[in-house]
Amino acid sequence: MKAGKSARGIDGLCSNKTLARRSSMTVALDGGPNQWDVSSFDFLHPQMRIDPFPTFEVMREQSPVHWDGRAHWVFKYEDARSVLLGEEFGRSASTFQEQYFESLGAGQPYEYVIKRMTYLDSGDHHRVRGLFAKTFTPKRIEALRPFIAEMVDRLLEKASPGEKFDLLELVAHPVPSLVICELLGVPTEDRKLFDGWTQRIAHLVSPAITEEQYADAADALADEWRLMEELITSRSNNLGDDLLSELILASRGDDAITHQELVSNCIFLFSAGHQTTRDTVGNGVLAMMREPSEWEALAANPQGLSVAAAEESLRFDAPVVQSWEVAFEDTEIGGYPIAEGEAVFPLLGACNHDPARFDDPDNFRITRANNVPITFSLGPHHCMGSALARMEVSIILEAIATKMPSMTLATEQINWRDTVVFRGPESLEVMF
Repeated sequence: MKAGKSARGIDGLCSNKTLARRSSMTVALDGGPNQWDVSSFDFLHPQMRIDPFPTFEVMREQSPVHWDGRAHWVFKYEDARSVLLGEEFGRSASTFQEQYFESLGAGQPYEYVIKRMTYLDSGDHHRVRGLFAKTFTPKRIEALRPFIAEMVDRLLEKASPGEKFDLLELVAHPVPSLVICELLGVPTEDRKLFDGWTQRIAHLVSPAITEEQYADAADALADEWRLMEELITSRSNNLGDDLLSELILASRGDDAITHQELVSNCIFLFSAGHQTTRDTVGNGVLAMMREPSEWEALAANPQGLSVAAAEESLRFDAPVVQSWEVAFEDTEIGGYPIAEGEAVFPLLGACNHDPARFDDPDNFRITRANNVPITFSLGPHHCMGSALARMEVSIILEAIATKMPSMTLATEQINWRDTVVFRGPESLEVMF
């Protein structure tokens, strides 16, 4: 570990002044939004995992593009669009990315992270994403609908009336992992392994990763990397009608990707696909349980409203907390100067609650008009799997509302996942 870095991840890049502010953060938050000093904003504070929205509101009003000594944080919808779509912004391995992931140290975890398409330079990103996009087609995704619907129905049959159960563990957690396994043609006997590894590896892109989490994630990555390599080797000699076979064929063309890029991004599909769907279901159902009229509306018309309910779930409590870009030149956002090489973080959850873009943004409304959240980012790094995630969430919500219209929370105690990259409850106990 490099000198001055007390932990892996972004903590090691904080100035002493930034770190010192953390001790006063809770007091500032407890004082109420109107009494909060915006200079004490700390994205890594535990309160940001529990309920970030009061903080988002204050920052949006008082410091909508906020420099904290290491990055600019963006809280307004239109400002975020300017960053995500602007040609003066992008992702560069030679600036923020290498600084951020330097603390991972050399070795497989570092290689895995920097080869993911979300962290590649513009040219490499276009090459790798283009190959995956050629095979990750709308037709292939839509063909999964019967498989997903049958699986969701089968999982929900395990719940018994009058008995509480964890909705996330029962259905929202296994579905996305099993869908990616189906896409890639992972043998049935190996599918639970990939599911377990995905949860542990997710910590590698958390700014607040601990030494223990890093060690565990590295072990999981080593195991998953080895099995993915075996799967690719086996499939190369026996190509089939699955996504992995098409990726292998495509990787042999003129715009070929490296072996490391193929393995890394196949593993990345599990992480990206799993976290988003799981947390969107958890956040959305929790919101509707707390807004009974919205749940009643969905239960009265599951087929007609499930797509809209999924979209509002994505907006109301975004499962992906932030995106990031780097300024390629001196520029500005909303009148705030940004220097070349500085990192910019649009906070997607904050932007989705911007009253300048959404009427009554702090309330969950299934029938919200012109509902266009930026949860999946925009521009070159718009989530390639967004259509699949939307379909998974809408199928799950429709099935739950159809089979369990009387569902209620079994407890008001909600514990939020210990991560600042994704947002969702650790569990969601319900009954019907």
